[in-house]
Amino acid sequence: MLEETFSEYFLCNFNDAVHPEDLPADGRLRKLWMSEDLWTLEEIKLIIKRWQEERGKEPLEGRGEELLNDFLQLIFAFVQNNFTGPFDRLTSCTEMLYSLQLDNCDPLEQLKASGEELNPNVKTAELLLIAKQILDALIAAHPTSKLLIWWRLRLICLHQHILDDLASALYEEFKVAAEDLHGHLEAFATKELQALLLIELANGYLQFHRSDLACQKLDQVCSHLQVELQVEGLLGMRTKFQQKALPQLCLKVVQQQQSEEQEQGLPTAKLSNAQTTLPQLLLLEDDTRLERIRFIEPQDNEVMTLPSVLQALVLAKVKQLKRSQPKDRLADEQLEPYTQTLLYQEHGPLQVRQAALLLNCHQESGQRRTVERSWKQCEECVKLLDTAERHPLRTRLSYGFAAFLQPKWQVQLQLVDLLRSLGMTKTALDICLQIHAWEQVIECYTSLELRHKAAEIIRQELEKNPTALLYCLLGDATDDPQCYEQAWQHSKQTSGKAQAYWGNFFYRRAEYAQAIEHYEQSLEINSLQESILLRCGYSAIQLERWEVAVKCYLAYTHLEANGFESWNNLGKALIKLGDKPRAHRLLGESLKCNYSNWKVWENYMLVSVDTSHWEDAMRAYQRLGELKQHYLDEEVLTRIVYGIARQMQSDSISQAASSSLQRRVAQLLGQQCVQHGNEPMVWELAALVAVTPLKKAEHLVKSYRAYTAKQMGWETKSAHAKKALSLCLEVAELSQAAIKEHAADESEGMITSQLNSSRLAATSCLNALKRASLVEVPKEQQTQMDELEQQLTELTKIVQQRMQRTT
Repeated sequence: MLEETFSEYFLCNFNDAVHPEDLPADGRLRKLWMSEDLWTLEEIKLIIKRWQEERGKEPLEGRGEELLNDFLQLIFAFVQNNFTGPFDRLTSCTEMLYSLQLDNCDPLEQLKASGEELNPNVKTAELLLIAKQILDALIAAHPTSKLLIWWRLRLICLHQHILDDLASALYEEFKVAAEDLHGHLEAFATKELQALLLIELANGYLQFHRSDLACQKLDQVCSHLQVELQVEGLLGMRTKFQQKALPQLCLKVVQQQQSEEQEQGLPTAKLSNAQTTLPQLLLLEDDTRLERIRFIEPQDNEVMTLPSVLQALVLAKVKQLKRSQPKDRLADEQLEPYTQTLLYQEHGPLQVRQAALLLNCHQESGQRRTVERSWKQCEECVKLLDTAERHPLRTRLSYGFAAFLQPKWQVQLQLVDLLRSLGMTKTALDICLQIHAWEQVIECYTSLELRHKAAEIIRQELEKNPTALLYCLLGDATDDPQCYEQAWQHSKQTSGKAQAYWGNFFYRRAEYAQAIEHYEQSLEINSLQESILLRCGYSAIQLERWEVAVKCYLAYTHLEANGFESWNNLGKALIKLGDKPRAHRLLGESLKCNYSNWKVWENYMLVSVDTSHWEDAMRAYQRLGELKQHYLDEEVLTRIVYGIARQMQSDSISQAASSSLQRRVAQLLGQQCVQHGNEPMVWELAALVAVTPLKKAEHLVKSYRAYTAKQMGWETKSAHAKKALSLCLEVAELSQAAIKEHAADESEGMITSQLNSSRLAATSCLNALKRASLVEVPKEQQTQMDELEQQLTELTKIVQQRMQRTT
């Protein structure tokens, strides 16, 4: 186990269960945990001045804890001013930083990452910049400290939050820190800290849209804490007048060692957040819908009391599920039991409750009976950020980094979306102007049919404080491509966003070659741009530049694994490049995202046939039959049957696999015969896979009947006549072969019946051909007719003998 330089209490999870006597003797750390204010303006001012004087010098021995304490105060001040609130000291803090006239401290430039600029709403960014510098110095002095690496991880996530888009440079930094921490979980003594670290890792991966990696970390948390999150279906009522109980989803958090909770290091939420007054879910007050689901069993209506760490785990899990599932009503219903469990906890971290309320707002915003509560609840969440009386900063930071902190403007943007969905566009516009959300400003003005006003507003802002984003938005508002070039030059050719907007200009005009040129430049600067990867891939497909399409769609599927179109297009591009085995595998991934899209199933079927994956081809064919009425593809069926026949004759297939294929293809063709009994090819293929001569003959007789019914006037056309004759000849031979070679369940009566059917088919065929007024019968056809005459004579003789024997 690594020896940690600093006390674990420097992680500042602010657990109310910690008592003064539990803390180390360090006075600064005790003050941080016990004083009323985590920071003051005077302290921040002294810290900055001291750092400006000492920067560049080697940290003095024994000053590590002092520097770490300075770092924490700067971070807490920055987080309060931008994330948690209250914002009562924001103005004075901004004025103090301005008065210091900091040299060589330009956060707008120094905090850029992968060409992404800071969001215009970021306040006191100098605090974050100086905190990063102090942390780098601390890590250089104490390279083995995993606590410092954990804080670096938190800073990377905070940094990403204040950028408008994902930055690939930050993700690379995050990966390094995450791998380091994950390999040294034992550096932290308690299970609670280890679980919190894994939850923060999962939240970080989610922030960078790596849902699969986040899921792995959350599964590890469950295993580590010996808990299981189970969603069960229980009978219950959702409405006041419901007469019959229906299955409703409910979350059960199963702890394998519930009686040893304290030994697991998980204090109850009542202990860890004793001083936290949680905001409550507003009453629905609907005349039909109940406030919450009422289950039939009384014990199911009691909400499980979860420790604070498990509440953070449930929150992380619901966010991971939300990220990894399609955005529809069914997915919201699957997420509902998680949020409901969090919303009715009596005690817990404030940030977990705030995040759960916002998630619930999003889920209820699409329902007529709950949309009004959703809007009002979101307004309450915004107000909570600026309410200083009820929730001090320590309470707001309790388990805050494990609860996926959100900047204030992101919460306000959620409110904007709700207002716009309710038609309150002018109110939404006022908020957008307040938080400088210029893209939403343009959308609001467009909805109000005042698009020219958007251009005026943006020009005014450009005069005050020009940015690459404002130039780009002006280009969108005026359709002037020179604005994008101005944005590119203004950023000193470092803004991937400028190139992306420039590419979008050409993309909207279907000028794909020029669009790709700008998109590729943008992706070189910042590769984590989902929409640009999709558009670049689509443009490449239109121009048949398959290598570029594969590169873009492959990168996109790493970011968003649940978009079936991206998987489908990636498969198409690989097919065009001739890499069909890989295309088959990727189209299989596409089906996981959209099980009901017939186009994807058809592509998957064709690639499966080309790559000899017969089981997959048959599964896809059967699914297409479910999705499309009267679906029939004779060419594919033929390739499947003959392909399986060749594979079964080879030595490379086992007996079990051969039997499985035989059974599967017989089942498929049986279904096709029922659905398409008037198609002769289907019966022919069924005859090919039949096991005994009798079964083959039965299918071929039906094929002959379907063929002669489908091909009108077949007897007058030589090619069709030859086909009918060959079918009758094969039926005659197989019927006679069935006398000696038949299964145990095939009786003599069945064989006689088939011989008679064969005789009747041959008779009808010959009679039809004789009636046809052909001037000259082709030699080959005449030979077949003579042969069938002989077979008919033989069949008649055999049938008569068998009939006499039975009598």
